[in-house]
Amino acid sequence: MAAFKPHYTLCPLLGAHNLVGVSADKEERTILVTLGPNIIVKQKLSDQKPLKSWSTRQSNQITCKSVYNGINDKYVCVLNRKHICMWSEEESNLEDVKKHTFSSNIHTIHASPGKSSIIVYDNGYSESLEVGLTKRKDVKPNLLEQGETVSKSYLERVKDQTVLILSTSKNKVYFVRLTSDGSPDGNLNFSLTKGDNCRNIGMTVVNDNANIVTILVLWSDGELVQYSEQGAILATYTLSGICLTNPVAMVMLDSTHIAIYGADVSEEGAVLMLFDLKFGMSVSNRKLKFFCDPPHMYCLPSNNVLLLCIVQNLVVVPYVLQPSLLWNLIDSKQVRDSSAKPEVAAWGGESEKPSIPNPLKFRKTETNKLSNSLWESNACSSRIFDELLPFLKEDKDIDGICLLLSSVKDLPEKWLADLLNFSLEGTIAEGDSRSKMLEILLSISYSDVVLLNHIRRALTTKSTIKLLEHLAQLLKDCKFSGDVGTIQPDFGQLVDWISLILDAHHHELLIAGTDDQVKQLIKQLGQLVGESYEFLDSLGQSEPLITLLEQKRRPPENRRKDWYAIEVVRLL
Repeated sequence: MAAFKPHYTLCPLLGAHNLVGVSADKEERTILVTLGPNIIVKQKLSDQKPLKSWSTRQSNQITCKSVYNGINDKYVCVLNRKHICMWSEEESNLEDVKKHTFSSNIHTIHASPGKSSIIVYDNGYSESLEVGLTKRKDVKPNLLEQGETVSKSYLERVKDQTVLILSTSKNKVYFVRLTSDGSPDGNLNFSLTKGDNCRNIGMTVVNDNANIVTILVLWSDGELVQYSEQGAILATYTLSGICLTNPVAMVMLDSTHIAIYGADVSEEGAVLMLFDLKFGMSVSNRKLKFFCDPPHMYCLPSNNVLLLCIVQNLVVVPYVLQPSLLWNLIDSKQVRDSSAKPEVAAWGGESEKPSIPNPLKFRKTETNKLSNSLWESNACSSRIFDELLPFLKEDKDIDGICLLLSSVKDLPEKWLADLLNFSLEGTIAEGDSRSKMLEILLSISYSDVVLLNHIRRALTTKSTIKLLEHLAQLLKDCKFSGDVGTIQPDFGQLVDWISLILDAHHHELLIAGTDDQVKQLIKQLGQLVGESYEFLDSLGQSEPLITLLEQKRRPPENRRKDWYAIEVVRLL
């Protein structure tokens, strides 16, 4: 399965705002780091010491990332959006290198492996580096509308065709087909809009290396939308675990994986996420202590590394990409039951098994009618919960909720977190309906990765403290193995719940640490953990004797009969 490897610091920076860009160099595992306003560094990925560096005067500011042009074996950069500077690796001072002045403002330069680099102008026009140098005094025709400029650009190859994707200042996207000399040969464009309150906080392109280039846009409502060249929506994903009020950086890793870097949902630190487009879910996460705004992230697919700007450093994050398997994403420890007998369905034939009567009976007639309709239509469990739980919560039908939880399995994690908070709003007494509902909820299996974010959003600080107190009391009275046939959570489930709640609300508990109730709670949890360790240690000492009994062997006799021991022997 795809995953991140341990990251490390490559080189110091002058600050996130001064990082202009990163690009691949001609040698394998070397990169060009362009530091604004006037420094270019050649760096090896495995060495913090720079291999080479070049600089310009303060007045000649570098305005886009520097690239290596393989056609003439030279490096290229843009100065003050008007001048192109080309030099060989042997050069030491860029002020001595000839500068080519252009009549139109240059947005950026894209390297194209095996071909000439492509110049992209502010008005959307493009051409190859060689053609641009010969026609640098010509006024470039506008590809964009009047007053519209390029804000982001991506260069992709689809079979033998080069495609330039432009994102503009007026929230439009252009898919431009390029000719052999890099000039535009027709384009498709559409406007990026999604409601009045939604804004674009991140985007990237996806190339399936066959015949389709699409664009991925992350909106501020948490939806990750994939658009075609014509602007049609191809897929929609829901993204969680990342702050949607700050900008987000996204890059393509391959045709089915993207990397997402943004502020953590708690707005403390940052999160680096590896997202699988095939299954529409995150398959790997990396928590980082600091978030840099604006976020900078670059990908070098040939080296399988990401480069992030974190505080004052450029950080390398290696990654590995493997096809994701569904059983790995759901539960890698799940063992397949080979003894289960298969059922053969006779499609189109009459079922010999009579229909199961609806066990759900509630207080209100309207809720019963809705329940019968869902049961007769064989609705999935998630739909049953989505339809019935809002009405049951509104009626405060605790017994009805308990009946629903006992009769229908696979409670979604969002409802598990919501019902936990609902059960903790009232007074919990031993043996009452709320206590019973809480025991059922704590006994339900769940995915901790999915539930963690829902717990952070759903549970208030008051409910968190109340739940931890309840869990501590259950842990104190619990046996190490739960009784079969009861709905009470066993020892392992209680430990997992306490760990999950502490992980989800660690910051809130840290802030409330001066409160006497919280102090007493933490002290009680510490005592329970210590007692559990002592109990497990005692069991560990008994294990060898039990093993000998199973093997029908006697324990070894103590052959030393003396009641003293010689500690020091001195030889003269």
